[in-house]
Amino acid sequence: MARIIAVCRSDQKGTKKQNIEEGFLREDFGLVGDAHADCCTHRQVSLLAIESIDKMRNLGLDVGPGDFAENLTIEGLDLMSLPVGARVSVGEEVILEITQIGKECHVGCAIFRQVGKCIMPKEGVFSRVIRGGTVKVGDCVEIKSLADKTRRLSIWRVTQQGRSSVDDTVVREFSLTIVLNGQELVTLLCSPADLEYLTAGYLLSQALIVDKDDIRKMVVGVGEGVAWVETVRSVDVSVRPVLASSGAKDAVCHTIPKVNAKPETKVSTHQVSRLMKDFMQKSKVFKDTGGVHSAALCDTAGILVFSEDIGRHNAIDKVFGRCLLEDIITENRLMVTSGRVSSEILLKVARRNVPILVSKAAPTDLGVKLADDLGVTLVGFARGRAMNVYSHDWRIVADE
Repeated sequence: MARIIAVCRSDQKGTKKQNIEEGFLREDFGLVGDAHADCCTHRQVSLLAIESIDKMRNLGLDVGPGDFAENLTIEGLDLMSLPVGARVSVGEEVILEITQIGKECHVGCAIFRQVGKCIMPKEGVFSRVIRGGTVKVGDCVEIKSLADKTRRLSIWRVTQQGRSSVDDTVVREFSLTIVLNGQELVTLLCSPADLEYLTAGYLLSQALIVDKDDIRKMVVGVGEGVAWVETVRSVDVSVRPVLASSGAKDAVCHTIPKVNAKPETKVSTHQVSRLMKDFMQKSKVFKDTGGVHSAALCDTAGILVFSEDIGRHNAIDKVFGRCLLEDIITENRLMVTSGRVSSEILLKVARRNVPILVSKAAPTDLGVKLADDLGVTLVGFARGRAMNVYSHDWRIVADE
């Protein structure tokens, strides 16, 4: 497990920093008391691996943490391999987003004069503070998401005019194994972002947990591709009832009550059309690649929680996982999805007491039957001002 070796600060730029062992990172600012902290820069907190410093020591230089003006000296994490946009957690509170790898070296800077060589231009990593909090020596450092959801590849494009070499953008695929109470549960093929939400949402959709208080501990190791979860109560995963399908090999089919929604939970056809338009414009990854599904929790005013993934089940699990972990209410709201509405998708939505499910795609016959049985208004082929309403149409009202 990667950890903090030093927390370093200086009151002037271009000089060595001193290890203060503990400090406070303010959101969208940086390390309080440090000269580089600034709300107007994307280089709020600098990171350097102790392994990089060790290379300088092996060359005979008498250097240590802070000598290259880094704020956080880290052991056990390949910082240079992180893409811009990746997020890392530090300790219990802090989230940093990587914004830059390396930097332009200032000619004749004080560090170069004092040390004789500077490694920050090539091996320093810079970040901004997404969520603030206290950091101290010994804190664990974990990759939360790689955030680099796409990859550029050289391909051959073939047309009637012939073939040509071009660059194309493809979506990234990631493998996440969930280990529950020491037992390997499942390996999900997914997009490499929001993996905590995916883990929580998957456990919720499989009825392995009921609320976030069921989770004693959850650690997502993006580098290892593993999410370790401990629950308060023991869970026997071997007795889960399953319903085989084309989209999810182990989707659970528990008996669940009908959706208990307020009678006034209704939406106009205009609101459905507007939500779907906003929804379709939300995913940049889909626009770039055409390779992901999207899901969103909404109210009649707009989108509340949005997620995307290479899998339609994963996208919905990420939405509900975030709602679970961040105490976002799902009852009496709408779910919008880009994918086919199968029975498993319908069950996920009904279990969270969401009364209206809207998709731009088609439902299956069992999806329609379950929607009718469980009191869910199911809307499919929502495109432009047209849509098909398959069940409980009274919640879809005409425009005034």
